[in-house]
Amino acid sequence: MEVFSINGFFHLDKLTIMPIATFLYLPPIVWKGDSVGHIGENDLFFFVLEGECFLSIDSENYIIKPGQLAYLPKGKRRAYTHVSKRFSMYEMAFSATCDDENLMQLLGLTEENFVVNIADTEKLSTLFESSHRKELYKNPLYDIGWCANIINIIRMYANERQKQNSQESRFFKTVLDYMSANLSKTIKTEQLAELVHLQPTYFIKRFKKNYGIPPIAYFNRMKMYKAMGMLSGTDMPIEQIGKKVGITDTSYFARAFKKYCNITPSQYRIEFKKENFPDY
Repeated sequence: MEVFSINGFFHLDKLTIMPIATFLYLPPIVWKGDSVGHIGENDLFFFVLEGECFLSIDSENYIIKPGQLAYLPKGKRRAYTHVSKRFSMYEMAFSATCDDENLMQLLGLTEENFVVNIADTEKLSTLFESSHRKELYKNPLYDIGWCANIINIIRMYANERQKQNSQESRFFKTVLDYMSANLSKTIKTEQLAELVHLQPTYFIKRFKKNYGIPPIAYFNRMKMYKAMGMLSGTDMPIEQIGKKVGITDTSYFARAFKKYCNITPSQYRIEFKKENFPDY
């Protein structure tokens, strides 16, 4: 049987779904992620339930909010972490192939725009939860259901991505790319609004509706996440890291970092350099 995909056709009899792991992170379990980054060995889904998570895939940066589903493609460099006092999330590693080719690639889902808003979060939560039970009880009867859940999650992700790529996310991509390329600088709302030819007040309103916070607040959070990666992944002096994210006053950088992350840059470096980060 042939089934139509975004890029053509594939055969169902050649489709292979392999569940790898499903994790649920709830307090007091602390998920610290990997702010240094690594090349992903498997495809992953993140589904945030509470708090926010920073995600970087190659050159694209995202701040993931509750109710959003993120896809982390195999073979791309990924970094992720969070600073929320309370954070909970499902994480699922899987493999999906058709005739030995990556299914996500065949569906055209492995390039750009890796985070989508999910309208039916209750349904998605059920798919992750029933998959997580297999991890808890190691019951082989869950295997078939787990594979079906993966297919349904892929379908939900693909449908939402197709809709949202033609809407606000694509509209604001120029703005987010500009932010990512200018983390060492100070920028103004007017500069960002000019990129998409909007009046600043309307630009702020439209950006906040799409991303939950004003554009400069979003930009400043990206700066802090960038600093977190350098603190945990390099031996660069803290003063220099501050300059890399556009803050030349070391004392101010330390205060801003602690206000956002709840610990000082020095404490963060000590804490996260101890971690053995996952490589899947």
